[in-house]
Amino acid sequence: MSPSTQTPRRPNRAQKREANRERIMRAARAVFGQRGYHAATIEEIADEAGLSNGAIYYNFANKEDLFLALLDERLDERLEHVRRTFVADATSGDAGVEEEARDVTRSFKESREWRLLLLEFVVYAARNPGFAKKFKAHKRKLRAALAESLDAHLSARRIAAPIPTDQLALALTGLANGLAIEELADPGAVADDLLGDVLTLLVAGSGRGGQERP
Repeated sequence: MSPSTQTPRRPNRAQKREANRERIMRAARAVFGQRGYHAATIEEIADEAGLSNGAIYYNFANKEDLFLALLDERLDERLEHVRRTFVADATSGDAGVEEEARDVTRSFKESREWRLLLLEFVVYAARNPGFAKKFKAHKRKLRAALAESLDAHLSARRIAAPIPTDQLALALTGLANGLAIEELADPGAVADDLLGDVLTLLVAGSGRGGQERP
């Protein structure tokens, strides 16, 4: 039998489970985006995925667990983008940092549903200590990666950080989240370059009036 006429191999159990998990994640993004976290149901997500409720619970403990998986997926995408940006920045001057800031601004302008979901979860975490612990770990992972990238950026330029990089990362993520809220409340109010301008002042331009590392 020639290779072109061979019967395709059937996916094994692990491959089927991974394929189902991806379908569930795609469906959850759509349903959460349309309905919000609290209004969305497992039944709606299962219908969107074309699977049974049991398939959802086989892969995820509950709706909260499913949303955390989506949050981790988005975190990984953002961290990879940040790392690529700072690597490019090493050869492109401050343009890489400014481009990352513009990309963050574009992201929260284009992802209105996602920002609304994050606001829901901030409130949910404030009222549920068990979930708050998981949510805090997610946020700290993002800040730690950003602080690491900021430190590498400043070290490459022999610039002393204006404040400790972990605190700088906290300030920058807080600024980005605050601007996202402003954009939700007043669409169009946040200029595309605003976050980049502030980031440049705090990070890329910190060496102009600050100390140089020995």
